[in-house]
Amino acid sequence: MDYSDSELQGQIVLASLVVLTGAAFLLRAVISLRHESAGIRPLYPDSWKDDQRRTLEQIRLVIGLLLVPLWAAYLSVTPLTPRNWRFELILLMLMLLVSYAWTLLAPRSLKQLDAFPRSFLLMIAFLVLCYGTAFSAIGWMLTEASARPSIHIIPPGVYASHDMAPGNSDGDRVSDLARR
Repeated sequence: MDYSDSELQGQIVLASLVVLTGAAFLLRAVISLRHESAGIRPLYPDSWKDDQRRTLEQIRLVIGLLLVPLWAAYLSVTPLTPRNWRFELILLMLMLLVSYAWTLLAPRSLKQLDAFPRSFLLMIAFLVLCYGTAFSAIGWMLTEASARPSIHIIPPGVYASHDMAPGNSDGDRVSDLARR
């Protein structure tokens, strides 16, 4: 089977996904910056109190600040990785998706959450679960990428085949039994 065509198709698909994710992130970032510069107020659910709104803004700020060292680690580790285009593209796509999800945290249309009772607790639990999983996965991938490949040393010893006769348990070889 010829793997060159399937590998080329895989490269094209992954590269296309990275380009789409990057374009979506940049578009969402421009929209968020435009809303901020225009002074458009965020739309929180009416059931949320002011301290809950401030808490969500603080969580959003912490996540944004955590993305900075994550991107720094990504940019410092990827040149050191062995040339594995699949790994690099998947890691880049994950980084872009986490950053894109962070831009979605701008509460422009959270009014729909009024339909759920205790929507604030659901939102916080969802954020902790999603970002905890994403940051853990990316951190694991970065540590795997930065780890040196292990050297497998075969211990000294004899690894010759030993022809044994079927049913022979005393260690006589097949050739020794034929001579008898």
